Amino acid sequence: MNIKRFFLLFLILNPSTIKAAEWSYGFEVFAQGLYGYSDTQKHNNVVGQGNIDSFVKYTNNNQNSVSFHLDLMLGIDQEIQDYNQGRWGEEAYIVYDSNYGQLMLGQLFNVASLLHNAAPAFGALNSNNDIADFINNPNWRRTSKETKFATLNSTDINTDGVAPKINYISPEFYGTAIGFSYVPDSYNRRGLINKQAGFAHKDGFIGAIYNDTDWGPFSSQSSFGYAQYHGNDKEFSYSLSLKRGNWSLGGGYRKTYIDGDNKVNLNKKNYLDFDGYREGYAWNVGLGYEIGPFLSSISYFESSSSKTDNKNKTIAFSNEYQLNKNINIYIAAAYADYKSNDIDKDGYALVTGVGLNF
Repeated sequence: MNIKRFFLLFLILNPSTIKAAEWSYGFEVFAQGLYGYSDTQKHNNVVGQGNIDSFVKYTNNNQNSVSFHLDLMLGIDQEIQDYNQGRWGEEAYIVYDSNYGQLMLGQLFNVASLLHNAAPAFGALNSNNDIADFINNPNWRRTSKETKFATLNSTDINTDGVAPKINYISPEFYGTAIGFSYVPDSYNRRGLINKQAGFAHKDGFIGAIYNDTDWGPFSSQSSFGYAQYHGNDKEFSYSLSLKRGNWSLGGGYRKTYIDGDNKVNLNKKNYLDFDGYREGYAWNVGLGYEIGPFLSSISYFESSSSKTDNKNKTIAFSNEYQLNKNINIYIAAAYADYKSNDIDKDGYALVTGVGLNF
């Protein structure tokens, strides 16, 4: 469905838009520069990234709305170049909000990923790929010529990245919502699939359920996700986050397995070549603290292949201080232990940097 048809459908379903309507728009610019020192082969590394997020929104007098979003991104010297068009990328999508839920069309993450809320992580090292920028992981490769994920790189279901899809999330009922995603073509550069794989351009189905409950002394957010890709790849994920005052504690788990004949690919040494993530697990846990402009977290992540000894273990202590409304300062430390084929690699990294927000 193109934008014109979607907008026409919005007008048909909401005839009151002719009588009263409100337009709004906005954009945010974020840029980050990080310097890291590690005791691995490449001791010094400088990483940069930037985002421009923009939207235009149309709201009628019944408070139903349709919004058009365009988020642009770039990266410099990042080990995992997981943007959907290489170093440069975009997310372009439409969101329709009504009393019946939220419908999303375009390039964005699936519902299981959007509703996943696992280990808290702040600052410079808020994802596992951030650590790989400074202590590169032999199990993960994403370049213009090669894609290899011999193990999972996240506890949320991110196999299809931001491939074009249809998402639906229901209204909340007693703090609970359900969501569904359909992905016609699962390959995307921000996902895990190698474009040369025979299953690369097949479809996928994802479902998720989310709950947010206030228990009085603390609140909890939990989610469960399930996915099936190209007929026989199945995944499920779970996340739980507990919050009390300035503290947050959370974790996530993800399992992938194959139910069919399309097995993982092995090279002549019986090592997973590029798709070991299809048979494995990942889990993480973390503790976060927020007070005023200061955020701090410590988190642990582990992922492993079920078919080989390939494994990743990382721990990160990451801190962020908001100097003013436009400037954030980061300082972090990380340790990683990777095992890939015949390679055993471990090391630490110290990272500092600055973020700019406008």
